[in-house]
Amino acid sequence: MAKFKLIILTLAFLAALVASLSVTDWGPVTEHPLGYVPSEGMRLPESGVGDIGFEIFTIYVFSFEILALVLTAALVGAIWVARKEDA
Repeated sequence: MAKFKLIILTLAFLAALVASLSVTDWGPVTEHPLGYVPSEGMRLPESGVGDIGFEIFTIYVFSFEILALVLTAALVGAIWVARKEDA
C-alpha cells in the first residue's frame, strides 16, 4: 500500500514538473530582466554567472536562505542516518 502511495505522489510531482516546464517561456532575453544598466565604464556580464549572482543576492535572497537551511538540514539528517551505533 505504501508503494502505491509513493507511485501516485511521484506521478503527481512529475506531472507538476512537466506542466511548469511546458508553460515556461524559454525564448531569448533581449534586455536585462531587471532593467539593470551598468555604470559608466562597466559592462554587462557576457555569461550567465554574473546575472545569476546578481539575481540570487537581490531578488531571490529569501529563497536562497531557505535553500541553505534545507540543505543544511539534509546534511545533518544524512550524518545522523549514517552514524554507527555503539553496541
